[in-house]
Amino acid sequence: MASFTTSVVNNMTGRPGGGAPTPVVTAYSDAMSMDNTRRSPTDAGYVKTSARFTKVPRRYHIQYRAITTHDKNLIYNFEKDTVKGGAEAFDFDLPTSGGTVSVRFLGPVQYTPWNNTNYNYWNVEFDVETVGGV
Repeated sequence: MASFTTSVVNNMTGRPGGGAPTPVVTAYSDAMSMDNTRRSPTDAGYVKTSARFTKVPRRYHIQYRAITTHDKNLIYNFEKDTVKGGAEAFDFDLPTSGGTVSVRFLGPVQYTPWNNTNYNYWNVEFDVETVGGV
């Protein structure tokens, strides 16, 4: 299984022998990928609830701001060639806990120029979802 850290982060600028610091995650969110609650109303007026699944996938939203074109291309090539979009799972290090989870891209990675800098710096945004729940 591919690793985002091994394939992308360790090759971003700022690693040993590089200059600028490695880009950091500038936006991050963590949520359940779907509502796991089954609700059954009763004649008495209250609602019975239970879990629909034993494991619920988590969704993570990641954003890098003002990363170099070199770093953007590392993510682009990882998305295109290594994991083939959302077809293959990869290991991802969570920015908050440092733990590693197995995830897939939920959709295409979004690449947008940062502050009209003649395509020298980029904002990169993507959503991933855990494989098999947590």
